[in-house]
Amino acid sequence: MARKRHSESAKEFHREHCRCWMCRFLGRRHTSQPELHHIAGRGRIHDVRPNYAALCHRCHQSIQSLVAAELVCLALKRKYDPDHYDPALICDLRGWAATWITDADVDRCDRIMGMMREVVTQ
Repeated sequence: MARKRHSESAKEFHREHCRCWMCRFLGRRHTSQPELHHIAGRGRIHDVRPNYAALCHRCHQSIQSLVAAELVCLALKRKYDPDHYDPALICDLRGWAATWITDADVDRCDRIMGMMREVVTQ
């Protein structure tokens, strides 16, 4: 099996984010080492820090089945890696208009995730 090679920015991201953002958001204490999730696809042009999210295997699999995966990841990105939060770049990487995802969309997603957290932790 070929070993994946990560860019320096990916390695730095892994060092800085050693816990799954979704598990952290939901209040889970023990999680496995997070995987590097690309919010808007993979590939050389997509290998940029604003496109990274830290998710454990279980949450990574769950996120990929969501219709609004980009919004969920952007809400987590804004919360746990705000210096690299850039929804316009994610739109550009996806080939969407730069205004397709707005901060208001991410705010709504964040509120929905907050309601989900309340249900999960009750």
